[in-house]
Amino acid sequence: MVLVVAVVWAVRKDPPTVPEQRPIAESLPLVEQVTGAVVAAADAPDRTVEIGALTFDQHCSITPVRGGVEAIRDVVVRVRDDQIPGALESVAAALPGQYRAEVQHNAGNTRFALHADAGDFVGIDASVEGTATAITLEVSTGCRPRSSGVDYAPAPVVPPASEVPAAFLGALKALGAEQKYTVTEATCPSGRTARTFTAEGIKVSGDPGWALGDVAGGEVVIRADPHEWAYRVKEVSLVVTEGDGVARVSATVGCR
Repeated sequence: MVLVVAVVWAVRKDPPTVPEQRPIAESLPLVEQVTGAVVAAADAPDRTVEIGALTFDQHCSITPVRGGVEAIRDVVVRVRDDQIPGALESVAAALPGQYRAEVQHNAGNTRFALHADAGDFVGIDASVEGTATAITLEVSTGCRPRSSGVDYAPAPVVPPASEVPAAFLGALKALGAEQKYTVTEATCPSGRTARTFTAEGIKVSGDPGWALGDVAGGEVVIRADPHEWAYRVKEVSLVVTEGDGVARVSATVGCR
C-alpha cells in the first residue's frame, strides 16, 4: 500500500524527468522566451540577425512505436570573415547565466559548436565551420507528446504599418519590389518585441548590389558577397540574398 501511494504521489506531483513527459504546449512559452534571449545575445553592431518562424517537426519519434512533435526556432547571425569563434563566444557570454552556455571546437580549430540548456529540456545549439559567414542558433524542445489546441501552422504576424523599418522599405524600393512581406517576432528579455520582416520572390536583373548602393552606402556593411549583402542601418539588420535572378530581403529590428 505504501508503494502504491508513493507511485501515485510521484505521478501527480513530481516534475518531469524527461522531455517525453511534458506535452508540446507546455514548452512553447519557454521557446518564445528563449528565442528572445538568443536574439538579445546575438544582436550586435558588427553582426546582423534574422528571427525564424516557429516550426514543428511532426514526424519525430518519442519511442520506436510512439510519434511526437518537436518545436524549433532559428536565429541566423551573419558575421564578417574570421569572426565565427569570437561571435559564438560573445553570444554564449551574453546568454543568461543559468543557461550554462558553452562553446567547443575540434582539435584543428576548424569547427565550432555552442550548446546551452535553458531548462525544462529546451536547448540552444549551433554547429558551424570556422570559415563560415553565418551561424544558425537553433532553439528546440526535443520530441514531445502532441497537445490538442496547438496551431501547428500559425498564421503570419501583421504588425502596424508604422512599425515597418524605413530601411526595409528603402531596400524594396531600390530593387523595384512590391511592399509585400511576412513577419516573425520574439519577445526580448526587456519586454520589447523584436521583429524580422521578409520579402521573397523578388525578380531582379543585373547585380542587386548596384541597386542597393544608394541605400547601403555609408552604413555598417557586414557582408558584400556576389549573391549576399548584409548591412546595418543603426539598430536594423538588413540581409539581401539573390540566386537565379530572384532575391530575398529581410530586415530585423532586434532587442537593442
